[in-house]
Amino acid sequence: MAATSLLSNLTTRFRSVIYILVYVSLLLSGFVSRGNRSLRNQLYYVWIFGLFLFVGFRYRVGCDWGGYLAIFETSRIYETSSTTEQAFWRLNSLLHYLQLDYPYINVISSGLFFIGLHQIAKRQPDRLAILILSFPILIINLAMSGIRQAIALGVLCFAFNAFVDMSVVYFVLFTLLATTFHTSSGAFLMLTPFVRGRFSRQRIILGAIIAMPGIYYLLTSEAYEFYSRRYVGTATEAFGAPFRTGLIALTGAAFLWYLDRKWKLLYTKDYKFIKLTSYLMVAVFPFSFLSSVGGDRFGFYLAPIQYIVLARIPFLIKGPNADMFAVVPYAVGGVTLLTWAMVSSLFEACYLPYQTWF
Repeated sequence: MAATSLLSNLTTRFRSVIYILVYVSLLLSGFVSRGNRSLRNQLYYVWIFGLFLFVGFRYRVGCDWGGYLAIFETSRIYETSSTTEQAFWRLNSLLHYLQLDYPYINVISSGLFFIGLHQIAKRQPDRLAILILSFPILIINLAMSGIRQAIALGVLCFAFNAFVDMSVVYFVLFTLLATTFHTSSGAFLMLTPFVRGRFSRQRIILGAIIAMPGIYYLLTSEAYEFYSRRYVGTATEAFGAPFRTGLIALTGAAFLWYLDRKWKLLYTKDYKFIKLTSYLMVAVFPFSFLSSVGGDRFGFYLAPIQYIVLARIPFLIKGPNADMFAVVPYAVGGVTLLTWAMVSSLFEACYLPYQTWF
């Protein structure tokens, strides 16, 4: 019996190799294309399309598969919902109208997520690095599970670019659009006063004032009562949240303490955005101890910004230890994925075996 149980466990863990192989293949693509920007960009497009297929055409993979299936079935009966996230509900209703089955919602979610991530990546000096860094945590944890927030993040990526371009109107519009898929994305509206003008105490106060109506709505809504009962001060936790938000906080701290001046000299255009969100990166770690789910959820929104910082390390840090600093983020991602895939019962329950209906 013991031998059979051990063999079964080893067989199950072996199934996780597909995720590790994908990450190793991404790393090899990054390694063989070093110094060849043309090849690197070509590999980027191959990989982003491949990952879109990998994520979008999965079958019964992801912790929230059953939950979103229930929403899909409910939207078959009710044309409207009391939820404020109407866009996601309408998306499900559209699938019913087109007589498409539930798995197609994942294809749409994957497409919108990667379109948004591409908006961020294409502006970076190393777009392939953004994709590699995203896989172990952001793509597996969010794009392959929490599809509503994945879509919201895809839309928010357009808002982030609008912030960098100093377009207040587009920043607000894209952020509001993101809230129709996941209301938590509305927290970024507090950044509106900083889109134009300098980072100052007065603008911080203005940002807080702008955030107050949204905070009041959240604190007095039925949704807040439901989620506070479910998540805050209960046994319901986002396992691994302190670790994931801790990595984000370390990145934010590294920018503020070490990369700030160099970034300001070399990358003036997005300096204000990165500096402002670095403070949010640091703040999300202690927040995760109050509510691991809330901290983890907000951390996912900050993850693409974290990857922007990490992907530019080779361009900012020079000297004898430059290669070591450049490799560390990828090594941490690899160790995280390997440990998670081989040890976590949650990973086994949510992501194994990987199946596709493509």
